[in-house]
Amino acid sequence: MTKSAELVRRCELAKPADGGCAWCAKPRPKGRRMWCGGRCATAFWKNHWWSRARRAAKRRDKYACVRCGGGRPLEVNHIAPCLGAHGVVSCAHHLVNLETLCVPCHRTYTYASSR
Repeated sequence: MTKSAELVRRCELAKPADGGCAWCAKPRPKGRRMWCGGRCATAFWKNHWWSRARRAAKRRDKYACVRCGGGRPLEVNHIAPCLGAHGVVSCAHHLVNLETLCVPCHRTYTYASSR
């Protein structure tokens, strides 16, 4: 089983179905192995691959800090910590677990959550 297939099997956002798309469960076109199309593949990777998830979170938050509304430089924070798993394809990168913060707000949040 591939890593992405294993992740789909465990992911709470995926809706795998026999013979269907691993993300939305709609029937897959002939010749496709996991996804019904590019949109579902993109949605999966935006929620599991750190670099894509980070970009999607900033776009969703309109490139502003969700705490103070401030601007640059921006960082993306895992609400539930991923404990160094940034380089790993993981459900820790679901967009619901990410928020865009400016550096001062990220520092404050990290300091408060580590206490």
